[in-house]
Amino acid sequence: MIMKQMTGMFKNIIKCFVFVSSLSFSCFAQTLTDIQNNFKSYSQNNLQEKLFVHTDRQNYLTGEIIWFKIYAVDGMYNKPLNLSKVAYVDILDNQQNPVLQAKIILNKGTGSGSLFIPVSVNNGNYKFRAYTNWMKNFSPEYYFEKTITIVNPQKVPDIIPKQDKSNYDIQFFPEGGNLVNDITGKVAFKAVGSDGKGIDFKGAIVDQKNDTVIRFSPLKFGMGSFLFTPNKNTSYMAVIQTADNKPLVKALPPIADEGYVMQLSDNNSGQLDVSVNSKSDPSGVVYIFVHTRQLLKLAKEATLNNGVAHFLVDKKSLDDGISHITIFNSARRPVCERLYFKRPAERLFIEAHPDQQQYAGRKKVSVSINAKDQSGNPLNANLSMSVYRLDALQTVYTGDILNYLWLTSDLQGTVESPEYYF
Repeated sequence: MIMKQMTGMFKNIIKCFVFVSSLSFSCFAQTLTDIQNNFKSYSQNNLQEKLFVHTDRQNYLTGEIIWFKIYAVDGMYNKPLNLSKVAYVDILDNQQNPVLQAKIILNKGTGSGSLFIPVSVNNGNYKFRAYTNWMKNFSPEYYFEKTITIVNPQKVPDIIPKQDKSNYDIQFFPEGGNLVNDITGKVAFKAVGSDGKGIDFKGAIVDQKNDTVIRFSPLKFGMGSFLFTPNKNTSYMAVIQTADNKPLVKALPPIADEGYVMQLSDNNSGQLDVSVNSKSDPSGVVYIFVHTRQLLKLAKEATLNNGVAHFLVDKKSLDDGISHITIFNSARRPVCERLYFKRPAERLFIEAHPDQQQYAGRKKVSVSINAKDQSGNPLNANLSMSVYRLDALQTVYTGDILNYLWLTSDLQGTVESPEYYF
């Protein structure tokens, strides 16, 4: 369902593999167990820390206070982590300059704080960013970020130029990363408008003779996929037609003469079928590595039979959230990778009961909170709650700690309506 290019973590692991193999005779001398041990060693020495910040609202006026609570968790297990003692919070403008900053004390993985918005702050959207000193050891992509809006009633709003809503873009992502000549593979796509939201359209793949090869359309949020068998001697273009009848023409990714193609099938039988097809080494050995947030779940090898090999992955062996599935060739080099999302099985059910059904003005409100598991048994929980009035300025924010920790924090870019996948 979700595809991605080679992750930075595996790039670091590859360096480790090459270094180890240089001490031996060649990469071929390295066994599957050796690679597993290298991976586990890397994971143990590179602890990931995640932060999630619950702000009381999304939109503020100058002179108001931003209240928030910070949750620090272990990036492997998404459980509270008592590692960092201080978290740093920045409010950044469009030029990435901080307009507000704070240091928040963390105690056993949580901390609370506030920021006063001075009247000197301009109107606009700002980036709320949180991180720790430990997180500076890794890519800033792992910092927590969200968008908040600040309105200054004392300043005239800037005139925002009208966006061309017909400015569309579409991207194509071959499953595993490669399009290989005469090998059928799955190609995912995502089409968005100028606002970054998915669009509805009708599309087709045409060749140089302008003959239609495949027709396709999105399933949700401008995204979908189709099966495609490319030919190296043929050039292909994608043509999409949007609701306003404005065409968009985009070239497909390049087609390689040789290489590896992977395809994952989820037939709801409890197992994932990962097929590997290759023209480079039709009788060679390939390896599969599966990990969930750096926790190794599967490592197997298989021999290609007429260029095809199959791996079965038990879904019960995978943890909830995003798992990386990587294929290595006989030289122990990664040749394909894709992601797989497993919905969290266990859920926390929260009930809120006010002490009255209706209240008079300026009346004190008491709310009792109960946290239970799926069987209705009470659970201890560390929670935060904000109460605000829904009006023209405030709307319901759909991003929460559940979809952040299990989905969006492990993906690059923006995920539209992450709650949909839960």
